[in-house]
Amino acid sequence: MKVVMASKTDTGKVAVHNEDYVWVHNEAGVYIVADGMGGHEAGDVASRLSATSVGQSLVMALPDTPNTPVAMSAAMTHAIEKANHVVRQASAEAAQVRRMGATIVVAVARLPQVYIAHAGDARVYLATETDLVQLTDDDSWVAQLAASGIISDAERNNNRLSHIITKAIGQGSPVDATITHITVQPGNWLLLCSDGLWNMVDDGQIFAIIQREKEPEPVVNSLVQAANNAGGKDNISVIALKIE
Repeated sequence: MKVVMASKTDTGKVAVHNEDYVWVHNEAGVYIVADGMGGHEAGDVASRLSATSVGQSLVMALPDTPNTPVAMSAAMTHAIEKANHVVRQASAEAAQVRRMGATIVVAVARLPQVYIAHAGDARVYLATETDLVQLTDDDSWVAQLAASGIISDAERNNNRLSHIITKAIGQGSPVDATITHITVQPGNWLLLCSDGLWNMVDDGQIFAIIQREKEPEPVVNSLVQAANNAGGKDNISVIALKIE
């Protein structure tokens, strides 16, 4: 089994700067999307620091980390909490009025296991031959409202609280990232993305693009194009992992 991957990040149609950051180490099987939180000062710095700190920590730790859920959870938690310290320190040194912040999603492929960590509303999807499933639950107020039945899933994107994130690197300590793992098989896809994709392109469209394009490079290009065609209201980042 192996991973074939492609990634793409785009500013979108509205934003002036790209505050997303994609970090990939294909040899180590580490894939990261970070999204500097909208409205926060130096969001682009926060996303870059978050992704690079987590990625570098994991690449260093993996050779000595057993391929077990307990060991991998500990390694990923340590990497994220270390990045949290790095971002908070950078914010303090820059005398930010508001702390830098970034949502993050991380996948580590140690096939057939894939370990996933996230904080915020960046997502991971699993695509099989027949379905697309969201593997992460958004850490946001609107997600909590939807889970409680106060608002419907259809009302989430247009809710005035949609920008409020309940977990992120740089905002509090500990981050308390959610960590899980799945077993994949050939023919599966994993898709890591920022909210600039899933806010613009619904799950049905995402799945249709994967089925139509069939390879990672055209998949990421078509997904970014679809988000921009829908308005491109935010930065768009996506990593596509095809399991062969």
